[in-house]
Amino acid sequence: MALLEVEDLRVSFRTDDGVVKAVRGVSFQVDRAETLGIVGESGSGKSVATQTITGLTRGAEVHGRAIFDGSDLLRATRSELRAIRGPGIGMIFQDPLTSLHPAYRVGWQIEEMVRTHRSISRAESRRRAVEMLAERHAEAVRAHDLKVDQANLDDIAVTSKARNAARGVDESRSLA
Repeated sequence: MALLEVEDLRVSFRTDDGVVKAVRGVSFQVDRAETLGIVGESGSGKSVATQTITGLTRGAEVHGRAIFDGSDLLRATRSELRAIRGPGIGMIFQDPLTSLHPAYRVGWQIEEMVRTHRSISRAESRRRAVEMLAERHAEAVRAHDLKVDQANLDDIAVTSKARNAARGVDESRSLA
Protein backbone atom coordinates (compact mmCIF):
# COMPACT_ATOMS: atom_id res chain seq x y z
CA MET A 1 0.00 0.00 0.00
CA ALA A 2 1.28 3.48 -0.93
CA LEU A 3 2.17 5.97 1.82
CA LEU A 4 0.19 8.66 -0.08
CA GLU A 5 -2.36 7.95 -2.78
CA VAL A 6 -4.16 10.83 -4.47
CA GLU A 7 -7.06 9.99 -6.78
CA ASP A 8 -8.88 12.41 -9.08
CA LEU A 9 -8.10 15.50 -6.98
CA ARG A 10 -10.15 18.48 -8.14
CA VAL A 11 -9.99 21.89 -6.46
CA SER A 12 -12.09 24.95 -7.36
CA PHE A 13 -12.47 28.42 -5.86
CA ARG A 14 -15.47 30.70 -6.20
CA THR A 15 -14.51 34.27 -7.06
CA ASP A 16 -16.38 37.41 -8.05
CA ASP A 17 -15.50 36.55 -11.66
CA GLY A 18 -16.80 32.97 -11.45
CA VAL A 19 -15.37 29.58 -10.54
CA VAL A 20 -11.63 28.99 -10.91
CA LYS A 21 -10.82 25.33 -11.51
CA ALA A 22 -7.31 25.31 -10.01
CA VAL A 23 -6.72 21.53 -10.06
CA ARG A 24 -8.49 19.16 -12.44
CA GLY A 25 -8.24 15.41 -11.95
CA VAL A 26 -4.75 14.92 -10.49
CA SER A 27 -3.83 11.37 -9.45
CA PHE A 28 -0.53 9.96 -8.14
CA GLN A 29 0.90 7.74 -5.47
CA VAL A 30 4.07 7.84 -3.40
CA ASP A 31 5.52 4.84 -1.63
CA ARG A 32 7.65 5.04 1.52
CA ALA A 33 11.21 6.26 0.80
CA GLU A 34 10.13 7.36 -2.69
CA THR A 35 10.48 10.83 -4.20
CA LEU A 36 7.88 12.33 -6.52
CA GLY A 37 8.26 15.57 -8.44
CA ILE A 38 5.18 17.45 -9.66
CA VAL A 39 6.18 19.61 -12.60
CA GLY A 40 4.15 22.23 -14.42
CA GLU A 41 3.97 25.79 -15.59
CA SER A 42 3.41 28.67 -13.21
CA GLY A 43 -0.28 28.73 -12.24
CA SER A 44 -0.89 25.11 -13.21
CA GLY A 45 -2.08 24.10 -9.73
CA LYS A 46 0.98 22.37 -8.23
CA SER A 47 0.96 24.41 -5.02
CA VAL A 48 -2.84 24.31 -4.71
CA ALA A 49 -2.78 20.52 -5.05
CA THR A 50 -0.15 20.00 -2.34
CA GLN A 51 -1.69 22.59 -0.02
CA THR A 52 -5.12 20.97 -0.45
CA ILE A 53 -3.73 17.55 0.42
CA THR A 54 -2.39 18.98 3.70
CA GLY A 55 -5.65 20.82 4.47
CA LEU A 56 -4.41 24.35 3.78
CA THR A 57 -6.95 25.56 1.21
CA ARG A 58 -9.91 26.69 3.29
CA GLY A 59 -12.89 27.82 1.30
CA ALA A 60 -12.04 25.66 -1.69
CA GLU A 61 -14.43 23.15 -3.21
CA VAL A 62 -12.51 19.87 -3.08
CA HIS A 63 -13.29 16.50 -4.65
CA GLY A 64 -11.35 13.26 -4.90
CA ARG A 65 -9.36 11.24 -2.38
CA ALA A 66 -5.99 11.70 -0.70
CA ILE A 67 -5.18 8.65 1.43
CA PHE A 68 -2.16 9.09 3.68
CA ASP A 69 -1.13 6.03 5.67
CA GLY A 70 -4.76 4.81 5.67
CA SER A 71 -6.44 8.17 6.48
CA ASP A 72 -8.37 10.25 3.93
CA LEU A 73 -6.86 13.71 4.33
CA LEU A 74 -9.65 15.37 2.34
CA ARG A 75 -12.27 14.12 4.80
CA ALA A 76 -10.21 14.65 7.99
CA THR A 77 -11.22 17.20 10.62
CA ARG A 78 -8.92 20.08 11.55
CA SER A 79 -7.80 18.27 14.71
CA GLU A 80 -7.11 15.06 12.76
CA LEU A 81 -5.05 17.01 10.22
CA ARG A 82 -3.14 18.77 13.01
CA ALA A 83 -2.21 15.35 14.44
CA ILE A 84 -0.98 14.19 11.01
CA ARG A 85 0.94 17.36 10.11
CA GLY A 86 4.37 17.42 11.72
CA PRO A 87 4.98 13.78 12.56
CA GLY A 88 3.23 12.52 9.42
CA ILE A 89 3.55 15.21 6.77
CA GLY A 90 5.83 18.25 6.68
CA MET A 91 5.74 21.09 4.19
CA ILE A 92 8.46 23.45 3.00
CA PHE A 93 6.74 26.39 1.33
CA GLN A 94 7.83 28.19 -1.84
CA ASP A 95 8.19 31.48 0.06
CA PRO A 96 9.42 30.51 3.53
CA LEU A 97 9.05 34.04 4.89
CA THR A 98 5.28 33.74 4.56
CA SER A 99 5.31 30.65 6.80
CA LEU A 100 7.09 32.61 9.55
CA HIS A 101 5.29 35.46 11.29
CA PRO A 102 7.45 38.60 11.09
CA ALA A 103 6.52 39.88 14.56
CA TYR A 104 7.61 36.79 16.51
CA ARG A 105 11.04 35.36 17.16
CA VAL A 106 11.90 32.42 14.93
CA GLY A 107 12.91 30.31 17.94
CA TRP A 108 9.52 30.84 19.60
CA GLN A 109 7.71 29.84 16.38
CA ILE A 110 9.76 26.64 16.17
CA GLU A 111 8.99 25.92 19.86
CA GLU A 112 5.27 26.29 19.16
CA MET A 113 5.48 23.96 16.15
CA VAL A 114 7.31 21.32 18.21
CA ARG A 115 4.83 21.57 21.10
CA THR A 116 1.86 21.37 18.71
CA HIS A 117 3.03 18.05 17.29
CA ARG A 118 4.75 16.46 20.28
CA SER A 119 3.59 15.93 23.83
CA ILE A 120 6.58 17.60 25.51
CA SER A 121 7.23 20.35 28.04
CA ARG A 122 7.90 23.98 27.19
CA ALA A 123 11.50 23.54 28.38
CA GLU A 124 12.03 20.53 26.10
CA SER A 125 10.49 22.32 23.11
CA ARG A 126 12.81 25.30 23.76
CA ARG A 127 15.82 22.95 23.95
CA ARG A 128 14.85 21.37 20.62
CA ALA A 129 14.28 24.75 18.97
CA VAL A 130 17.70 25.99 20.12
CA GLU A 131 19.26 22.76 18.83
CA MET A 132 17.60 23.18 15.41
CA LEU A 133 18.67 26.81 15.12
CA ALA A 134 22.21 26.04 16.33
CA GLU A 135 22.55 23.38 13.64
CA ARG A 136 21.64 26.03 11.10
CA HIS A 137 23.86 28.70 12.70
CA ALA A 138 20.79 30.92 12.85
CA GLU A 139 20.01 33.33 15.62
CA ALA A 140 16.52 33.50 17.15
CA VAL A 141 15.79 36.79 15.41
CA ARG A 142 12.48 38.01 14.08
CA ALA A 143 11.40 36.48 10.79
CA HIS A 144 11.56 39.77 8.84
CA ASP A 145 15.29 40.00 9.67
CA LEU A 146 16.01 36.72 7.89
CA LYS A 147 17.07 36.50 4.29
CA VAL A 148 14.91 34.23 2.14
CA ASP A 149 17.63 31.57 1.91
CA GLN A 150 18.07 31.54 5.71
CA ALA A 151 14.33 31.20 6.27
CA ASN A 152 14.11 28.46 3.65
CA LEU A 153 16.93 26.51 5.25
CA ASP A 154 15.34 26.99 8.67
CA ASP A 155 12.09 25.54 7.25
CA ILE A 156 14.08 22.59 5.93
CA ALA A 157 15.79 22.12 9.30
CA VAL A 158 12.45 22.16 11.12
CA THR A 159 10.78 19.66 8.81
CA SER A 160 13.86 17.43 8.83
CA LYS A 161 13.93 17.37 12.63
CA ALA A 162 10.21 16.59 12.71
CA ARG A 163 11.06 13.18 11.20
CA ASN A 164 8.02 13.27 8.91
CA ALA A 165 6.92 10.20 7.01
CA ALA A 166 6.32 12.49 4.02
CA ARG A 167 7.68 15.92 3.23
CA GLY A 168 6.35 18.31 0.60
CA VAL A 169 8.66 20.88 -0.98
CA ASP A 170 6.85 23.61 -2.92
CA GLU A 171 9.86 24.67 -4.96
CA SER A 172 12.62 22.33 -6.12
CA ARG A 173 15.29 24.98 -5.64
CA SER A 174 14.33 24.95 -1.93
CA LEU A 175 16.74 22.03 -1.55
CA ALA A 176 19.49 23.43 -3.76
